[in-house]
Amino acid sequence: MRRKVVLSALIVMAASVCAFAQTEGSPRRIVFARGATVARTTGYLQGIRDEAWFVLKASAGQQMRVEIRGRGPTRGVVMWPSGKQDGGPGGVIFDGQIDEDGDYKIRVTESMMAEEWKGRFVLTIRILPLRQR
Repeated sequence: MRRKVVLSALIVMAASVCAFAQTEGSPRRIVFARGATVARTTGYLQGIRDEAWFVLKASAGQQMRVEIRGRGPTRGVVMWPSGKQDGGPGGVIFDGQIDEDGDYKIRVTESMMAEEWKGRFVLTIRILPLRQR
């Protein structure tokens, strides 16, 4: 009996994790620790059509670097608050000065130019405060 209860609890927890998928409408918010210039988070891609979304707040004039490392080939896009976009194949997908205040979205997908895979990836974002440029 106890084994059934534990198994049921695990199934409910797994379903809950799947229900909190990161979509464009509900991206995972990245918050930097006080005084930190680097934030890391992980995600999981289920296949070639899967995507993970993240969002972070940044200010015009800051230097931002976005890097994706995955179990297989990845692709990423950074979206400015105005809708402008920049990105490319995994590794460093953006490294430059940003020119808008607000929420920046980041989309992570598998590379369509490679073999399909599924697994974990690490998203690393470095933002320098205005005074450290």
